[in-house]
Amino acid sequence: MVFRIGIIGAGVAGAAVAAGLRDLPGIQVTCLERTGQSDHVHAGNGLNVGPNALLALERSIPALAEALQSSSLPWTRWQACLADATIIYHTPLESVADRPGVRIRWSELYRILREAAGPDVHYHQHPATIQIETDGTVTVHALSDADTPEPRHWNFDLLIAADGRYSEVRAQLSGEPVPRHLGVSNFRALVDDRGQLDIDDMEQWFNGPRRLICFRLRDGLLYVSGNLPIEAGAPVPEHYTRADFLRSAYTEGTAAPDARLVHLSQSFAAQAEQLHWARAQEIEPLFRDRSGSVIYIGDAAHAMCPTLGQGATMALEDAAALSLLLRAAAGAGGLQAARLSSTFQALRDNRVQFVKQLSWDASDTLLFGADPWSGNLSKSDPQYLEKLRQLYLHTGLDGSLVEYWLQAEESVS
Repeated sequence: MVFRIGIIGAGVAGAAVAAGLRDLPGIQVTCLERTGQSDHVHAGNGLNVGPNALLALERSIPALAEALQSSSLPWTRWQACLADATIIYHTPLESVADRPGVRIRWSELYRILREAAGPDVHYHQHPATIQIETDGTVTVHALSDADTPEPRHWNFDLLIAADGRYSEVRAQLSGEPVPRHLGVSNFRALVDDRGQLDIDDMEQWFNGPRRLICFRLRDGLLYVSGNLPIEAGAPVPEHYTRADFLRSAYTEGTAAPDARLVHLSQSFAAQAEQLHWARAQEIEPLFRDRSGSVIYIGDAAHAMCPTLGQGATMALEDAAALSLLLRAAAGAGGLQAARLSSTFQALRDNRVQFVKQLSWDASDTLLFGADPWSGNLSKSDPQYLEKLRQLYLHTGLDGSLVEYWLQAEESVS
């Protein structure tokens, strides 16, 4: 009998799971994605993917780990300095991880993942309603685009909700999560410096609690991410979004600001009207619905503060864990939705809670009143470095642990 798995969303987590399950005997995978196959080419900006994602993928979906590394630049350090370029700390990732992370464009990440997922992804399919049947299967009613306007109905033995921070599946089946706001706003931009600035790997500048991150991408552009403190839960102040404010936000009060920082500030201030703003927030982790027929992964399960760059990283970790679990379960004859979902929760809950809390705690230097010197200096303490080692090295995805959970009695109701 074929075990039918549905995946909602071909973003980072969903496409990676689809790739991890391709051609697995006894499993039929159908991934429903509302956008078109090539829409990822419009995904702007960049991101850094942590070493822990590559470690997890290497153990579960090694071809993806190789593809990510070959299509990106290495991310090799954490470094923070003041606006005048005075270095506060410098932490090589090799001191806390067994490999570098990567720097990559979002568009390139989507391309790699969706190509790896292949024909299992059905594009232009918007899941309108999700229904749990009396036999535990899940029916998805999807609306198609204008070329195929008739609604389609899909029935699955297990549904994987990978539809992002504002997951419609989670909202329908488990209610909308209540966000917890940190008190930090964020914007992102790409800067074309024509290779003039001496910037390659990640740089961080602090002007009080105002942080600017920048690193170069493989296509030569600079990815810039700026943080500014706000009152927790309040909207982004209108004056933050104005060019005149942004031009000096990261340099004001500094007698001799880093010339690179001045150049970047002028560049993203010129894009002020096009910048997209967001507020740092997290949601309470949830890995399964009440019936046990639906698994939540990635941001749909545990959207967290972006301070340590663990959003897409943990989505890839989830995908690696779930792919590993499903392959092991298929080999052991354990393909039963409720047991799979409870096992996945047991496998991921402590890990996600640790990363979520570390990301929140590491944001202390971004809040009103933060001292950039002492706050960042503490991030070179042995205790903090040990937490980074736990973050980057201890994903909990060795095969023996997965087999252990498969053999255990269902422990989560």
